[in-house]
Amino acid sequence: MRVLVTGATGFVGSWVARALLSRGLEVRALTRASSRLDNLRGLDLERAEGDVLDASAVARALRGCEGVVHTAGVVGWDPADAARMHEVNGRGVEVVLGAALEAGVSRAVLTSSVAVIGGATAPRVADERTPSNAAQLGIDYFASKLRGEEAARVLASRGLPVSIVRPAVVLGPGDVHRSSAALVLALARRSYPVFLEGGASFCDVRDVARGHVEALLRGRPGEVYVLGGHNLATSELIRRVSQLAGVEPPPRVPWPAALAAAQAAEWLASLRGRRPRLTTQLVRASRLYSWVSSARAQAELGYEIRPFEESLRDTLRWFIAQGQLRPETAELRALAAEEPRSAAGGGPAAPGAGVDARPSSSP
Repeated sequence: MRVLVTGATGFVGSWVARALLSRGLEVRALTRASSRLDNLRGLDLERAEGDVLDASAVARALRGCEGVVHTAGVVGWDPADAARMHEVNGRGVEVVLGAALEAGVSRAVLTSSVAVIGGATAPRVADERTPSNAAQLGIDYFASKLRGEEAARVLASRGLPVSIVRPAVVLGPGDVHRSSAALVLALARRSYPVFLEGGASFCDVRDVARGHVEALLRGRPGEVYVLGGHNLATSELIRRVSQLAGVEPPPRVPWPAALAAAQAAEWLASLRGRRPRLTTQLVRASRLYSWVSSARAQAELGYEIRPFEESLRDTLRWFIAQGQLRPETAELRALAAEEPRSAAGGGPAAPGAGVDARPSSSP
């Protein structure tokens, strides 16, 4: 089977490409002309150039493909990013999966997010059946991912054999764009000044990638699968990262103070014509608990969750190897000296080594 992967230059998408290749499938990656290809080095795959919002380019890239995994998406907490997020996370799903329906693919997977469920201000464990409050939270990223799922459901009702996966907060090696794993980097660098208590589910990108492949090969069309991990309060995450990195944890701040600081940051940024470093949407999201159960994915897809410390160690070790984190503490120096683990499933090496992927001759 040849599979088109959108967002393959990203954190999750690149590991999905690796996991597909390790299962003996052919991979074609849809990449933009401006995309960094660091995450594709060493992978024996094709490349087709185009944007997920360009229906013609997507249709060309789908020629000869029996499957598609649509991982491309945009994350942001600044209201200035809202239009772009709704375009890519919402309309992009319509374009890519709509083209997949027209092309008659036999299987499709959409990468959504547990953000679609929303969250609560008190601890709870949600799953695929939990009613969503994402549209009521005033957080554009949550709303844009919800719009994407809704578009996928419409296409599923028209006959597209699509399964939806909802990863939680993804950690692990290979986050070249500093997306979700950048939280661990900031804590280890002591550049995370304060924190607001909430909670999230933390999963490993390699487990999530394998979950995508299993959803493609044996997921039920029209079904949703949560790909979660370890449900931790923010304070517990910070304690574990700080202990492993040998740094002091940042102090906790109360919700009113965090919200006031974000409002002030947005006001000052608007006066200076700059983007705020802290936003009210980020503060609202940080306050929520988004703990989840992956029981359905475990039962139907064989989804596995590796030990949390393994994910943390591999995340920090990768940032050290990339020169993004100086091993200034004894704990980080010990991590840097450890032998790196092999890639997921014994497949290709992690991002950062090898040769460039070969371009497609017939996208």
